[in-house]
Amino acid sequence: MLNVICSAMGPIIFVLAIGFFCGKKNYFSEEATQAFASFVVNIALPLALFLAAATVSPNVLLNGKYFLSIAVGLIVTFIIGLLCSRLLFKHNTKDSAGQALAVSFPDMAYCGPPVLLATVGSSGLISMVIGNIIYTVIIIPVVMLLLSRDTGNVSIISTLKSAVQKPLVILPVLGAILAISGIKLPKIVYDSVDEAGKCAGGVALFFLGLMIARIKLKANTEIIFNVFIKNFLQGALILGTGLLLGLDHELLKAAFVIGFLPTATAVPAICITSKAYVENSASTVLLSTLCSFVTIIIGIIIIETCL
Repeated sequence: MLNVICSAMGPIIFVLAIGFFCGKKNYFSEEATQAFASFVVNIALPLALFLAAATVSPNVLLNGKYFLSIAVGLIVTFIIGLLCSRLLFKHNTKDSAGQALAVSFPDMAYCGPPVLLATVGSSGLISMVIGNIIYTVIIIPVVMLLLSRDTGNVSIISTLKSAVQKPLVILPVLGAILAISGIKLPKIVYDSVDEAGKCAGGVALFFLGLMIARIKLKANTEIIFNVFIKNFLQGALILGTGLLLGLDHELLKAAFVIGFLPTATAVPAICITSKAYVENSASTVLLSTLCSFVTIIIGIIIIETCL
């Protein structure tokens, strides 16, 4: 159990600390921080998600119970975050989209693999792929649409067109289409895309450390609300839905892991590129990551003793 926690959290804390140190020493300007965020959102993360979607087995996409269990956790927490942001915390549309992202986007790409491999095995990685497909095909287009809204008279059609053209939306969708079609990527294409995409998590963590070094970290009621929804409620929703649907034992464990992962480090990168919910998203990721020490331990105990 201790090895699982160290494998999952050690790299996150290490790279985050390097970014924080560089930020405190002013090794990088604010413009450089923006460049790191743009690289993650527009290049590295879309390529990583494209590869994950393109290499998944078509049979996995057709497993309704598995798909629905993860989808309920991701989509319901997104809706809760969006509604509470508007009605409870009185944010505008763009900030509400950022908060909804912060309470529902798990760190599947970076924190997911070591936890899944240790608790379920290599077969558990499929839940990470499904979660990424659900998020990028269903939720990210909505987020991009909301973040693209201006205060002026911009039509829904224009903002939707702008959203779906973004690499973060179109590349994972293209990957899913290739997987369903049974088209295999040539090895040289796979290796090339993987080389660019696998740095998404590390760069996002480094950029987050730079950001945290420049802002006053907050742990107010709103941030605590965000962390509760992401670290606790999301896992409970996935577990409850899986049990209700009678999901297979091993698949249920893999799906449940997705729910207790911390907020994705890509969230502040997406927010900063849209100038929405920037400081709160960074604070949410940091507190969520710290709290994941507790949620990962709780999740592993449930997996080992109850499932």
